[in-house]
Amino acid sequence: MKSGGAQHEINTNAPLKRARGRPQRTLPITLNNDLKKLVATKLELTTQTDLDTLRLIAEDRPKWNALVAEIRKTAEAARSDDPASGRL
Repeated sequence: MKSGGAQHEINTNAPLKRARGRPQRTLPITLNNDLKKLVATKLELTTQTDLDTLRLIAEDRPKWNALVAEIRKTAEAARSDDPASGRL
């Protein structure tokens, strides 16, 4: 055994522990989830570059309105497909 420092093994087969309690629902997390659902765009909100890209889109009002309309349409379609939502 080497005496130069602690040796730690990483067990890649260990199951991941889920966070306890209610899942986080912050605006950035919700927006990122909505952007991931869009098929027409490859937008996400995970890095500063992604945020800068969204800011540029927001400065162009027609592009921003088109993005918001697409997110709304995708969310409404998902809600209508979800039997647990209580809507048919």
